Amino acid sequence: MRCSFVARATALLSLVAASVLGCGSLPDATVAVLEGADSFQVLALDPDRTEEPPPGVDSFHGYRVLAKGDVVDPKARERIVGIVNAGVRKGGTQAKCFNPRHGVHAVREGHIVDLVICYECSALEVVEDGRSTTIPTGDVQADLDEAFRAAGIVRPAGR
Repeated sequence: MRCSFVARATALLSLVAASVLGCGSLPDATVAVLEGADSFQVLALDPDRTEEPPPGVDSFHGYRVLAKGDVVDPKARERIVGIVNAGVRKGGTQAKCFNPRHGVHAVREGHIVDLVICYECSALEVVEDGRSTTIPTGDVQADLDEAFRAAGIVRPAGR
């Protein structure tokens, strides 16, 4: 009886540690769409979601888009996906808030993957073909900001 309890407690602690410390990665199907995308777009988002953006204002999953651009260079795409995946592997403790500042939109053969990323809250929402999952992520914001800048996407000052 005691061994069974110890085994279960050890398994539970391992799961908790894996979710907090990382050790995961983006799902293979998600990575396949991101890496082989027919179109790949990065977006700088306004994290303030106090109200839905008005009609005619560009939005991404309810967040106003401050800047966006297509990434056509395969190496730039690979770098962005690698940075996001490094954050997921790094892991983090998700806060209850969600104030995303980064977005990725990719389409491959009709399959759509959207990433809505909040490093302030250590959360990454993966929306694949309309299904949404939120996973913890570590803070790789500085690297992703640099990759976005290299792709020509610059967040407006003060945002």
